[in-house]
Amino acid sequence: MDMLELAYKYPFSNEAREVVKRHESSKIDQRYLELGRLRVNEAITKGAIEFSEAEDDKLKLDYVISYVYARMIASAISIAAVERYVSAEAKRSAQALSFEKTENIIHIANELGVRVEQNGELFAMRFTVYLLNMPKSDEYRLIHQKLSNGIVYLERYKLIRILENAFAKAIHTGMPIPKENLPREIIEVSKTIRMPVEEIKIKVKKGVAERYAWIEKLLAHPLPDFRHRVVNLILAPYFANVRGLGEEEATRLITQYIEKCKELNPNTRVGESYIAYQVRYAKRKGLKPLSLNRAKELLGGIINFDELS
Repeated sequence: MDMLELAYKYPFSNEAREVVKRHESSKIDQRYLELGRLRVNEAITKGAIEFSEAEDDKLKLDYVISYVYARMIASAISIAAVERYVSAEAKRSAQALSFEKTENIIHIANELGVRVEQNGELFAMRFTVYLLNMPKSDEYRLIHQKLSNGIVYLERYKLIRILENAFAKAIHTGMPIPKENLPREIIEVSKTIRMPVEEIKIKVKKGVAERYAWIEKLLAHPLPDFRHRVVNLILAPYFANVRGLGEEEATRLITQYIEKCKELNPNTRVGESYIAYQVRYAKRKGLKPLSLNRAKELLGGIINFDELS
């Protein structure tokens, strides 16, 4: 097996770590920094990093080394950026795996702890290993698989999808890297990449009490200040316990709102970690958001409630 070729396709692998080790440097290389920036930007804006075959060893090496930079840059941006980057990088490697030799598929799988063997045209793994790595899709539920004596037998495309999950876990390990551990150049470059802000739908879901309709309208009106109080008193309890969303989805939606607020005033200490904490706290305590009247009393100087009527 060609070590550099495997490292290029699977930059989280042991082969990639060995390649990086051989080319370690204590200084930031501007070329790799830019390649890493482009890589993260592609992942964030397109949701994917395209895989393409490379003949030139220099191009392969560039990709392996810039992976280290990309991880740092994504970490410096936000948790949401890390999630997008990890997903895109895992998809790229899964795409590469689609054209891979069977022996290399088994090698990479086993290296990640997903013990698998070839069984004719199928791949075999213990059901315990399968359960740890199966995608969250009805097609991959254990009852839909070929199972015998504790062994699951998989078609090639299913194994690749399972390994994509394993790739994501491997890539995500150690991320996000704490900002205090990142070089200044990484922090500066990360500021040039903007997370796309999706439109937050204003429509009130069926079943949501009429008294909370004003909060949905609030989401269309960014605020220039005191956003931490809006998060912990209104939005975190609302998304967690009225809309009943999971912590990750609630955090994502509130973060989108704060990003829109930053367009009015970028100076805020409200970040994803703060939002995630407030969502967890609200869900654990079963908190409900302020009523409209109470919100007017406490936040009348911050929110223009005439716009929400």
